[in-house]
Amino acid sequence: MKVLAVTGKLAEKDVKKYAEGADISVDVLVIDIDVAAFITPKHLEGVELKDYDLVLVPGLTSGSDWKGLEEKKKVKLRLGPIHSYDLKFLMPIVDKIELSHTIPACRLIREKKSEESFKAVEKMEDHYLFRIKNVPVGKESRMKIVAEIVDATKLGEKELIEKIKYYEKSGADVIDLGLPLDVKADDVERTIEIARISTSLPLSIDTFDIKAIEAGVNTGIDMIMSLSTKNFEALELIENQAVVVVERDVKKLLELVEKVKEKTYKVIADPVLDPPMRLAKSISRYYEYRKVDVETPLLFGIGNVTELVDSDSIGINAVLAFMAEEVGANLLFTTEASPKTTGCVKELVIASYMAKGARLRRAPPKDLGIDLLVLKEKVKFESCPPPANALKARENKKFVRDPLGDFRVWVSEGKIVCSHEKLTVVGRTAKEIYDTVLDHDLVSRLDHACYLGKELMKAEIALKLGKSYTQDQDLGFGIYFGVYDSYNFIDQKIQKRFN
Repeated sequence: MKVLAVTGKLAEKDVKKYAEGADISVDVLVIDIDVAAFITPKHLEGVELKDYDLVLVPGLTSGSDWKGLEEKKKVKLRLGPIHSYDLKFLMPIVDKIELSHTIPACRLIREKKSEESFKAVEKMEDHYLFRIKNVPVGKESRMKIVAEIVDATKLGEKELIEKIKYYEKSGADVIDLGLPLDVKADDVERTIEIARISTSLPLSIDTFDIKAIEAGVNTGIDMIMSLSTKNFEALELIENQAVVVVERDVKKLLELVEKVKEKTYKVIADPVLDPPMRLAKSISRYYEYRKVDVETPLLFGIGNVTELVDSDSIGINAVLAFMAEEVGANLLFTTEASPKTTGCVKELVIASYMAKGARLRRAPPKDLGIDLLVLKEKVKFESCPPPANALKARENKKFVRDPLGDFRVWVSEGKIVCSHEKLTVVGRTAKEIYDTVLDHDLVSRLDHACYLGKELMKAEIALKLGKSYTQDQDLGFGIYFGVYDSYNFIDQKIQKRFN
């Protein structure tokens, strides 16, 4: 196979470096233009291409009519990756994948990997022990996410429904209605009835209170959490519900599980995952349980960790989900009871697919086409240095108010709000908002337009990351702001060591 990789002058060195390392014949055509993204079909109209089996054009040129040029030149002409670095991953498989005229090769490969990973995991959904309502649990099926609504009975109807819908959209498999210690049976029944008409997902209640369990059974709850030695007589109330048995003593847990199985086959064991400083010991309980009982589904209470650690939840959820898969857990229990754990449900859904995908491949959870990378990257792409005659940027401190008026920007209910005295615009991206602002002629100064674009982009980033946004304030990424004092303190300690 003979391939021609087309690029611009600035990327020439990198394209040759990463493309020519392949075992296939690759030529590099450098167009007389600095930035490869600006290459169009016109640049190739006068170029002889008939000797090539495939012509790769830069991935960022996806808006051009490459299909038209392909038909005219009668040679396969497709989009390569966005970054030249990715050529080293593309070239070894370039003859095995059908590339696109509109989707960059790197995204296409990622999409295919992702699709393959999801399909492989979904195939295992037929291998389960039992169902909680319509959700398969146990054996080789994917770990299911149980999302707790803390103190559900204390929420108003609207707030409860909104929380349920939010968890649904996040990918939760089971909605758990957490009950306060002083809960009343009437409140349990009311809450379950509201939840039942709000979702088709299985519902569970989390309580040790026997009267609350009875109210849940009477209202058709799908799962009961938590049965233990403290309330074991509640077992007599169980009908066809799944039951989570909780006990830190593994020997006692095994005994309780066997007793519950005499009443119902839908039994889930919870050896209890404890917070850090007792975490490692608690994980060992799961291993100990699995040595004796290889079939009963296990519940892994990750929310006990994320809520009690002042650290970003994404990495914690990923690592604990992989550990859960290793010890044979089948349900991951979490909540989003505080701002720092916002997004935990979706994070665990993704992690559950990564964990099962990795197990099926018998390899680490890497290069699955699925990841939990948010603030860090797998690859640091090389960039061109600035030209020698580059002008040093200087901030202009002078402020001149736009005669057309000012803007207030904030984030609310999952959207960006941009308010002007003449109009308020609501949207999810900076571009759709500033396009609307420009359509209505609300900006007359270039510096004001630049300022608005900056603030809207900050708001969009905050929205995507679930962070707070305040106009004219830094977003406060932890490593630079939130933990600055911690980093500074450690730096000082290290410096003293070498003095």
